[in-house]
Amino acid sequence: MARCESEKINLLWHRIQIPQLLNCQRNSKELGRKKMAKSTKKKKSPPTEEQQLKRQKASFKRKIRNMFTGAGFTYIATNDKEMYIGHRKVEVDALFIFENIWLVCEDTVQKTGIMDHIRTKNEAVGEIRDNLPDFISKLVELFPGSSDLLQKYNPDRIKLFGLYIPLNDPMLTPDDYYRFGNLTFVLPQTFNYFKWIVDCIKHSARNEIFRFLKLTNNQIGKISSGSDTQKITAPIIYPRAFTGITDKVRVVSFMMSAEDLLNTCFVLRKDNWEDSIWLYQRLIKKSKIKQIREFLEKKGEAFYNNIIVALPDDIAFRDQSKKYVGIDEINDLESNCELILTKEMNSICVIDGQHRIYAHYVSGVDSKQERRIAELRQQLHLLVTGLVFNKDVQAEERARIQSEIFDDINSNATKVPRTVLTQIKRIKNPIDDESIAQSVIEALNKEGIFRGLMQVSSLDSGRIKTASIVRFALRYLVTVKPAEGKHSLFEYWTGDKEKLLSIDDRELQNYVKYCSEILREYFGAVRKNMRKYWDDDTSKLLSVISLNGFIIALTRQLGVNGVQDFDFYDQVFSRWSFDFSSEKFPYTSSQYRKFSNEILENAFDIPKETLETI
Repeated sequence: MARCESEKINLLWHRIQIPQLLNCQRNSKELGRKKMAKSTKKKKSPPTEEQQLKRQKASFKRKIRNMFTGAGFTYIATNDKEMYIGHRKVEVDALFIFENIWLVCEDTVQKTGIMDHIRTKNEAVGEIRDNLPDFISKLVELFPGSSDLLQKYNPDRIKLFGLYIPLNDPMLTPDDYYRFGNLTFVLPQTFNYFKWIVDCIKHSARNEIFRFLKLTNNQIGKISSGSDTQKITAPIIYPRAFTGITDKVRVVSFMMSAEDLLNTCFVLRKDNWEDSIWLYQRLIKKSKIKQIREFLEKKGEAFYNNIIVALPDDIAFRDQSKKYVGIDEINDLESNCELILTKEMNSICVIDGQHRIYAHYVSGVDSKQERRIAELRQQLHLLVTGLVFNKDVQAEERARIQSEIFDDINSNATKVPRTVLTQIKRIKNPIDDESIAQSVIEALNKEGIFRGLMQVSSLDSGRIKTASIVRFALRYLVTVKPAEGKHSLFEYWTGDKEKLLSIDDRELQNYVKYCSEILREYFGAVRKNMRKYWDDDTSKLLSVISLNGFIIALTRQLGVNGVQDFDFYDQVFSRWSFDFSSEKFPYTSSQYRKFSNEILENAFDIPKETLETI
């Protein structure tokens, strides 16, 4: 009996334990296989140079597509579609269409050998223009689903632009722009600007692109026989004595729908594509636009404070008898006149209030918010104060007056970036030392050893920041009024000093050119003798600290050596050795003069006792 019980227990134990043991063995084997697989699994290798380039190309193309479609253009995927047009085989990277405006876009991420690529694309766009009907036919064959869009306009109505969009600045010369006249170059700064604006105001950024392309209303879409003007009743035309503003300007107040203002306005933003000193406005802020747009959706109310604008020259007034009268004939508040404004896009220059206007933007997205804003664009009227300039007031004078008004309005509001304040000062007084210094910076950035290295726009990333260079070093080198006992390049310039001091624009440009050439020779010698540091992105040679030290040294030694040529500076720096590596560079922020002492003493061989006097 006991034996039977014992056998039963043993049998029960085996039934329980053996399966468990077998299961453990299986798990152990499985774990071993997993470990082996893990150990034999190859680590993911980093992408090859070719793969990186492919990804970069894809990313850049995607950004271009998103920018133009975000502005309301239709995308035609022409990439990799070869066709014979005229006398050559053509491949278009992308085609974007809005009504009769066709943008044939060619993009590249190349850094070298780019001129051959530009030449090829320039010839291709020329062939397309010369054989536009054939090009359209080929596109219809390739994209039958887009035939209605492609054939909406007769070829003679289509405005075709060849846009060349490089990821890196190809450093073109004026001759290059002339040679490749079939292309409109959208350089990196311009592309970044458009991308920013489109991201902020969507379809309403399209007028900005049209302004870049120098298009007018009558060139876009179907030819219309309708009125191209709008009539505004009951404007308030201020008598001259009421405003205290310069007699070159009259002031008019009126109400205008947000939609009409949105469709006709533009802004002279400092960081856009224009090569002009007459730009002073800050970049539009997406967060501020969003905030105002949410307010509009919720409240549905117009703003109480006025939008400030400069009105176009073709503004007109009509009295009660519908007779046209000049603004100088209107000198009392009781005059019941009608204001006639053109509906031309990019004709009304916004001085203050861009965010309030552009918050009414067209998004192109069917959403609850957009439907609400679309109603308000037509319904809400904004208070507008417009400046009417005498027709003989030149663009420079207009810009000065506009920038002063902007400065007055914003001096006690949101802090204006220093770059914008510098620009305003530059417009108001172009021969101020900081104004000249800023012009020299821009000249250096356009050609020579500093080409494309300077941060002349807030959208320029990874470049040499220039605000401190202008403020703490360069202004003293180029000033036309050096402090007593000090020297500047103005002393050595052989141009017409009297004309420059009377703010003659041509002489100002000559002086800027002179200063730029001196700096190119000076820093050319620096680069020649310190090339390994110049080409090393991690070194401190092209840091603000170093550059300011070099510029201050150049300024201080003027009283000893005057202005010299490249050979002189080459000899100076050939006998000087200095470690600009990030690990060994001993100077910190604001130690500009201390570093200049090092340069003057050990490169220029100027004795310590002399340093104290210069």
